Amino acid sequence: MNKETIVSSRPDRELWKKIITPGDYTIVPYEDSRCKINITGVKCTNDNGSCEIETESRIFSASFDGNVLIGDCDSFIDKDLELVLQQMCCGEVAGIRMVYKDHAGVLVKEISCTIELLEVTEEQLISDWSSERLFEAATHHKECGVQLVREKRITDAFRRFNKSLKMVVAIEPIDPKIFGDERVKEIIDLKVKLYNNLAHCQLQYNEYDAALELCNRALKHDPDNLKALYRRCVAYSGLNMYEEAWTDIQRVLQIDPNDKAAQQKAISIRPKVEHINKEYTNLIKKMFT
Repeated sequence: MNKETIVSSRPDRELWKKIITPGDYTIVPYEDSRCKINITGVKCTNDNGSCEIETESRIFSASFDGNVLIGDCDSFIDKDLELVLQQMCCGEVAGIRMVYKDHAGVLVKEISCTIELLEVTEEQLISDWSSERLFEAATHHKECGVQLVREKRITDAFRRFNKSLKMVVAIEPIDPKIFGDERVKEIIDLKVKLYNNLAHCQLQYNEYDAALELCNRALKHDPDNLKALYRRCVAYSGLNMYEEAWTDIQRVLQIDPNDKAAQQKAISIRPKVEHINKEYTNLIKKMFT
């Protein structure tokens, strides 16, 4: 019998695999491969007995259709299973264990099952994709990220936006003679939206420096972008750079005086800016007294 081997390990989780029936070692899934799998004997346990698998999991849901596109999963359990699939061969049957622990090393849950990798449809490597396919894939990942934000799954959304941005960058350099002016505009617009969306995600975790850099990149392409100006204002405020924040929020209100969020932000920043100006005036008076 084949021994159980570790697929991936870190302090909070371990992925194990035991080959039951070998497959064709010449056909192995990689990023963006399409797989058809059959999962049986699923068990989820911890020290207290049976427990539930996270509802965000698509692969372990009742509606799972057996199809997995490597790199297209969002929940951490599904992404872990993708790692396992990339260590399997087409036709292989394997026993899988996914062990999760907390920061103290205490078992949170262990998921075990048997997986048969029925089919693997090999795709081109991303490096060989056409610019059109890269743009379509980038748009797909961006839209998935927007839906995840609506579901308040910010970390998963960030991964989607980041993947989308990598595909947009892979299209560069953007030559209007090759793409045409309209498509160039669409690519730049998508890039700006991704910078904005990534900045939004960073702000949810108070990562103000990172959000500031992302907003600057968006504004480089679109200097009057309202979302980028507003989010840069929030980032400046988080860094206690109130004069810079005031400049951005005033620009937002200049472009759209009816922006309610910007009006409220201006109200909250004004006392801090007035305090800074008062201190500066007092300092000047002392210097010349």
